[in-house]
Amino acid sequence: MKQSTPFVLIRGLFREQRHWGRFPALLSKAFPDSDVICVDIPGAGRRNMELSPTSIESMVDKIRDDFDARVPVNIIAISMGGMIGLQWAAMYPDEVNSLICINTSAKNYSTFCHRLRPKNYFNIIKAAFSNVKYREKAIYSLVSNRPENTEVINGWISYADEYPISKNNFFRQLLAAFRFDITRPVSCRVLFISSLNDNLVSHIATKAIAEKWLAPMIVNTLAGHDIPLDDPQWLCDKVESFITHSH
Repeated sequence: MKQSTPFVLIRGLFREQRHWGRFPALLSKAFPDSDVICVDIPGAGRRNMELSPTSIESMVDKIRDDFDARVPVNIIAISMGGMIGLQWAAMYPDEVNSLICINTSAKNYSTFCHRLRPKNYFNIIKAAFSNVKYREKAIYSLVSNRPENTEVINGWISYADEYPISKNNFFRQLLAAFRFDITRPVSCRVLFISSLNDNLVSHIATKAIAEKWLAPMIVNTLAGHDIPLDDPQWLCDKVESFITHSH
């Protein structure tokens, strides 16, 4: 029976738990006494037949429904997942021990053009209406700074074929993300991680929240938006350092 505080991993827009790639296994190796629980947002992954909520608050409650015990958890979350993590900690402070937010944003701290770089608007809409192969290749080019990896993209295509996301849910998730604003959670330690060379969301969007809250922030200078994809071991090392020093 694993005794230490469990980790809950939450992905972002249009992604499901398998998009964490190698990272959960690395995290399990670093924390062998902790459960690592990857969740799906309604409308994605195993929950693809559900309707995606149009508010982050509702996403929190839907994800919480999957948890039997109300034990405090360590949340690691990326992009819109970071919004869900922040909202979870704000709404249910006794349930979140620590929170690590990767490349996230909120409308009350950043402008629209920082939260989603203007050069990507057309590409994202086009991807939504394209076939799966085109869409996943396009998403890879938006979120990764590494050379195109056919093996990874083919994996993503197989996930999308198995659990397709509807166009309706695609836009409902976008709406929820753009409507999101946040007040600082009072009871858990928060670490922000951002990619200096994020081509999807401006580095300034994460930095703005961290600076306002006087919260620690770590910057990755190489990875794209999807740090778990581009630099999973680096991310695991940063998580280990933060969690170890929080006790």
